Amino acid sequence: MSKFFEVWIINALSLWVIDRFSTSVAFADIAALAVTALAVTILNQTIKPLLKVMAFPLTVTTLGLFSFVINGLVLWAAFRFSDGSSIASFGAAVWLSILLAFLNGVFEHVFVK
Repeated sequence: MSKFFEVWIINALSLWVIDRFSTSVAFADIAALAVTALAVTILNQTIKPLLKVMAFPLTVTTLGLFSFVINGLVLWAAFRFSDGSSIASFGAAVWLSILLAFLNGVFEHVFVK
């Protein structure tokens, strides 16, 4: 269970950094950020693997590029679950999902042993 909380905290930290440097994302308060990070964590562990399996033929056809769309869809859905958070568009969700993955990797490397 501690791995879940580590991922949740790293997602929250990454979303906070994205909020500070991007005009495409906004959080009303810290609770909205925490709920959105929780939604991202849960969706990444439950729905995202199912979407990747179902979209496998399309992902192969596009040489893996469709996985960016799946990541954006998961991030966009997570923002819809939280009342105090907003994201500008689906296109912004796709680009910010790439940034989120990068930041999560950096923070995991720095903070998790």
